[in-house]
Amino acid sequence: MEMFNESEYYDESFGELRFEEEKLEGVRFYDCVFTDCHFAGTAFRDCKFSGCSFVRCDLNGVRIADTAFAQASFTGSKLVGVNWTEADWPRIAVPGLLKFEGCTLNHATFIGLELPQCVFNGCLAKDVDFREANLAQADMRDTDFSESLFGDTDLRGADFSDAVNYQIDPGANRLSQAMFSLPEALSLLHHMDIRLNEE
Repeated sequence: MEMFNESEYYDESFGELRFEEEKLEGVRFYDCVFTDCHFAGTAFRDCKFSGCSFVRCDLNGVRIADTAFAQASFTGSKLVGVNWTEADWPRIAVPGLLKFEGCTLNHATFIGLELPQCVFNGCLAKDVDFREANLAQADMRDTDFSESLFGDTDLRGADFSDAVNYQIDPGANRLSQAMFSLPEALSLLHHMDIRLNEE
């Protein structure tokens, strides 16, 4: 399907597009808005999304080889099974590259990525791999982290208020100044060689 014929798009709004199981290469999007669009299974290669917003979009299983994201936001969108390590990331840590609000991120991979001050707010993030990632000062509030992996993850100053089902070993992750809510924060004690008296 021929849909994106230009090499660059600025301040464009795209609504209700169906571009599933397609391929898109070398296209740049700047400050564009995608609303109710369907991109499931599409392969983006060497593309760029800078300052773009995705609202209620289906991006399940998209492939993002060598594709760059800068200050990109996703709201109420589905991004199941996305391997974010395939994307093109800056050589130095840039704060706030990604923002997810009310999204489904199950089975995604962020292993080893530099994502300080990113937002994962009100999301479903089951079986997500955050190992070795830099999530310092990230907003992780009100998100379900069932079966997600944290190991050698930089979570200093991260906010896990009202987040649930996380399994984080304080001895294997950096947690200085991170914020957690009770009673869920008691799960942090399960990794310590202690016994809890619940009386």
